[in-house]
Amino acid sequence: MPDAAAAARAFRALLRAYPRAFRERHGREMELFFRDRWAEGRGAGRGRLAIWGETLLDLAASAPREHLRAVVGRRRRGRPPHDQHTPPSGEPMQTLLQDARYAARTLARRPGFAAAAVLTLALGIGATTAVFSVVHAVLLRPLPWRDADRVVAAFATTPRSQSEAVSWPEYQDWVRGAPSFAGLAIVRGQSVNLTGGGAPPDRLVGSFATASLFPVLGAEAALGRTFAPAETEEATAQPVAVASHGLWQERFGGDSSILGRTLTLNGRTVTIVGVMPRGFETPYGTPDVWLPLPFYPNTNGLSRQHASMLAIGRLRPGATPEQARAELQAVERRLAAEYPELNAGRGARVVAMREVLVGDARPVLLTLFAAVLVVLLIACTNVANLQLVRAAARRREISVRAALGASASRIARQLLTESLLLAAAGGALGLLLAHWGVAALGAVIPASLPVFGGISLEPAVLGFAVAITLGTGLLFGLVPALHAARAGLGAALATRGGTGAARGGVRGVRGGVRGAFVVAQVALSIVLLVPAGLLIRSLLELQRVRPGFDPRGVLTMEYRLPVAKYREPAQIVAFMTQAIARIREVPGVRSAALARAIPFSGNSDGFAYLVEGRPAPAPGTTPLLQLNTVSDDYFRTLGIPLLGGRDFTARDAAEAPPVIIVNRTFAEREWPGESPLGRRVMALGGREWMTVVGVVGDARHFTLADVPAAQAYLPYAQNPAVFSSVAVRVEGSAAPESLGPAVRAAIWSVDRDQPVWKLRSLETLMGGSLVAQRLTTRLLAGFAAAALLLAGLGIYGVMSHAVAQRTREVGIRMALGARGAQVLRQVLGEGMVLTALAAALGLAGAFAATRLLSSQLYGVSAKDPATFATVPLILAAVALAACYLPARRASRVDPVEALREE
Repeated sequence: MPDAAAAARAFRALLRAYPRAFRERHGREMELFFRDRWAEGRGAGRGRLAIWGETLLDLAASAPREHLRAVVGRRRRGRPPHDQHTPPSGEPMQTLLQDARYAARTLARRPGFAAAAVLTLALGIGATTAVFSVVHAVLLRPLPWRDADRVVAAFATTPRSQSEAVSWPEYQDWVRGAPSFAGLAIVRGQSVNLTGGGAPPDRLVGSFATASLFPVLGAEAALGRTFAPAETEEATAQPVAVASHGLWQERFGGDSSILGRTLTLNGRTVTIVGVMPRGFETPYGTPDVWLPLPFYPNTNGLSRQHASMLAIGRLRPGATPEQARAELQAVERRLAAEYPELNAGRGARVVAMREVLVGDARPVLLTLFAAVLVVLLIACTNVANLQLVRAAARRREISVRAALGASASRIARQLLTESLLLAAAGGALGLLLAHWGVAALGAVIPASLPVFGGISLEPAVLGFAVAITLGTGLLFGLVPALHAARAGLGAALATRGGTGAARGGVRGVRGGVRGAFVVAQVALSIVLLVPAGLLIRSLLELQRVRPGFDPRGVLTMEYRLPVAKYREPAQIVAFMTQAIARIREVPGVRSAALARAIPFSGNSDGFAYLVEGRPAPAPGTTPLLQLNTVSDDYFRTLGIPLLGGRDFTARDAAEAPPVIIVNRTFAEREWPGESPLGRRVMALGGREWMTVVGVVGDARHFTLADVPAAQAYLPYAQNPAVFSSVAVRVEGSAAPESLGPAVRAAIWSVDRDQPVWKLRSLETLMGGSLVAQRLTTRLLAGFAAAALLLAGLGIYGVMSHAVAQRTREVGIRMALGARGAQVLRQVLGEGMVLTALAAALGLAGAFAATRLLSSQLYGVSAKDPATFATVPLILAAVALAACYLPARRASRVDPVEALREE
């Protein structure tokens, strides 16, 4: 039958997991046996899933055994009669089930050992699987666009930056001069105001784009259509919109009659012509609505001077990013000759989209994944040590089995089966822990990570979990199994008592396999502890940085005026003047101000400038200035100190002489040792000189790790814009967010159709800048703590077993006059020798590992002496505590009881 033939072909493919010699010897018989089971299963009504489950279980246990047999070979000369014959076709599977049942009974008799091993493995497997789910989602999962490997980002470059945005005219020049692109699009994200319909005003996340965006991403509308090319050309632009699936569901209830309906966005009526499918995402976020780029509302937003657009391209089949870059470079050279003031020094760069999206997250994720793999390795080492201790206690049992004819490979196979059974149990529990871990990570990972489709235990992650479960079973089980299998028969039978341990005491452990495992555990834990310590110190240094303002008790929010309603600068100034006056009248408001860019909000602006009396710099080398437009009382509201001159006042109106306030860094850079007051600067390409009327302190704007940059401030009346932020300092100790509704109502009292959003305290904004650092530090510190705990348990287990081995020896020594304190010191000394050796190896490894952390540290060196000195002290304290209890037990051995056991 067709299904039986297909099943046989699949089984033949699975047989490749066995060594070639084994397949040639037994493959045909195993296939016939499988065909019989398949036929019998159908006749008995057994499900195919059950048959495949039994087959895969047989394969998972017997294939490693046969590989082990092929590598190790026969350890004994000659074989017992029952091993001489060729096994029948079903014997491997039956033997496997027999080994598994025996292993389960054996582990059930030692529940404490089994529980410790399973929990240790579950911790390592669960943590590794959870972190891998993030790594897979960000670095490995295919991007959600057709032929995503051909989707690229294109940037302009300058001597200062390799990732500059482009202008609308510059994009049009690129389209005409770069045939390597099958399509090239630009987008500009910006919020839009939704009004009308009788509902309160709302803010939508908007994206102004060219029609080519959707073909570049290989996307089609789920309902209706996307933009036609003419609808996004400047001369023929049409007021149409494409809605996201989320907006369609939330605002329109999934009504299929949405096509042709209208929305009032930014004061303009637009018609919905399409709805994108569920789950459609763009490289730079997923907006609520897409609008034609020519309707981008900023003043001069489509001019060549306004470079704020992001370019996304799709390469033609066979084209490379290098070819596309060369074409764009040629365009930029032509533009530099045509527009030297704007384009001199500009080039182009074309980068695979994944590289752009992942950015600095790759080294952080790989660091965390490496750290969790170290924890898993420590867990495996810990369980291997437990297995060695248990094998020593079972030496008499193993020797009896050997005496009855069991080969070394047969004994190793049985012990390896027990290890795989432990690994399977640990893996099952680890998947449960990973499920919880994935949910926790999904709630705290930064929004900047490009996680398309979310983080989950998808099939690839589950496959990874199965692989590491089998891998850990082999890793921690192979050495103990081989060690026990090749133990000498005579020495094993000569042991006495249940432990069956060879003599040699702690010194033997120190030089043996268990001692090597302990050294490895402790050394690996140091490799994690040192980077964790460095990151903790770095985070503490960041939290101690003074931002240059006082964030306590400050409420912030944002709004954007619709261009269709506020066309003239005078209208914008009138709204701003009335709004700030109403806000200051709200009870509980100490002071309030407007600003284009509140610190740590992610908003910013800037321009190239000239200084009066200085020669114009060469094209492409003009210095840049970080710019903010603010109202009067801004510096008092944020607590930025005024160092000289004056604040803005009502006199700095639109018709007054242009003025500017600069920060300390700008003043010291341009006029070192001189007063900047009365000096004049002008924006490159501007027409009026601006007079410096004040100097204020430096304020960090993006992150606490920023180096103070040159900053300048303009008065709102002289540089009005539709977008603004509000900063409100509250009276007393009231929570800033408590004034949010009243401040919003004050703005609505000026314009009821004006939505207000992002009501957050300034402290919340500052805290958001540390989210990634805090998450990385906490995860790495957690892994390091788990490694330290496992290392401490490993030391304790080995020392306890060593003391149990030496009970008779210690009893004899104490009968001959040795004091308990001497025994205590000797045992502690042996344990600390292991720790010292491990610390030396671990510090060497940590020194190499921390070099990879240099870019993630602030205020602390990757070779920080304090951290490298503190970690071994912490480890020594843990090791001393782990050694003390076994040493104390050894020092209290009763000589009479110890000798009576003999």
